[in-house]
Amino acid sequence: MTPREFGVALAKRVAVAGLVVVVIVAAAFAIPAATDSSTEPEPLDTPEYDAAALAATPVPAEGEIEADGSVGNRAGVVVIDDSHSNRVTRADLAPLVEELTSIGYGVRFYEGDQTLDQELSNVNAFLVVDPAQEFDRDEIDNVREFTEDGGHLLMVGEPNRKSISASLFGTSITEQESALTTLAARYDMSLGTAYLYNLETNGGNYKHITARPTPESGFEFDSVTMFTAAAVHSRRGTVLLRATAGTHEAGIDGTSRFPVAVHRENENAVLLGDSTFLHDDRFNVGDNEQFAAFLVEFLISGNAGGGATDDAAEDEEPTDGEEPTDGDGTETEEPAEPPINNTTTPVPQTPAADRLVPAPALGDASASATGSTPAKVVSGPVARPVESVAGLD
Repeated sequence: MTPREFGVALAKRVAVAGLVVVVIVAAAFAIPAATDSSTEPEPLDTPEYDAAALAATPVPAEGEIEADGSVGNRAGVVVIDDSHSNRVTRADLAPLVEELTSIGYGVRFYEGDQTLDQELSNVNAFLVVDPAQEFDRDEIDNVREFTEDGGHLLMVGEPNRKSISASLFGTSITEQESALTTLAARYDMSLGTAYLYNLETNGGNYKHITARPTPESGFEFDSVTMFTAAAVHSRRGTVLLRATAGTHEAGIDGTSRFPVAVHRENENAVLLGDSTFLHDDRFNVGDNEQFAAFLVEFLISGNAGGGATDDAAEDEEPTDGEEPTDGDGTETEEPAEPPINNTTTPVPQTPAADRLVPAPALGDASASATGSTPAKVVSGPVARPVESVAGLD
């Protein structure tokens, strides 16, 4: 290569290197200039993530359950199911049991030691809370006959929830469901499986939804706080409580005012989608104690078997001029004094009970008070547990 050719080649390389340097320097100044804008970006509209707006004040807990005992006969029995692996402790139901016993009602837990039709003979009501096993056909027939005869049925369920168990073979996760499908279906009712939540109106936690009475319920209180609620559905009947506007059902788009308590007046049945609001540390949150008082009044105003007893007695009463006889025709001694009928149930006094509780039939509903009583009987007020049992969040 001649000196001239070498100089030309060197000049070209220097020119290329200089051009590269110029491009790099220009880019270094251009990038900040492009990103520097005097116009501020518009904030994203995501109110569901606004911490200040979502901060909710917990609802205060105060008050006691004060049910109107005059809607019942003050000498009845309420049976609580404990034979279907129910996921509720007796401490969880202490406020309800204490109110029942304080106004003179016996409370016993059914553990399957006799048939269900025998257990429900001449009692006021049957309470079923979050069973893990479905009722079989015979049991459903027994309950159905009980409510057709004037007894009251209160079913309380929960949304599905996860359960974690560990063993030598590892850890497993199972889903627990309230086994109320077959029983509730006989009353044209059903329980949802997903929990409800509300990000705007709640009791301090998005799962602690607020439910308000419907105009048809006749309730005069403002709201009830439920802590792990599922929606309930019925083709007929009266919706007692609905979730507030903006309530979601987990895993489903959209919001609705889901019903969480339904009353089938003609079939003496009530279905609720939450049991935790009855716990000792939650039964008096907001107006919960007033709704619990309605539930107590609903339970004690049942009167299964009373009407049949009176009708049978009237059929066997001798006519004028005839001596009373037994089955083989021999004369029987008349009682020294005629029996006194104290079984007339007064007309409900509270607005809620007067509107929602059907008038019970006349009869001897106090038979259970004088008959044999199984061992599982709560005969007096139940003490509150020392430690509160928290609900499932």
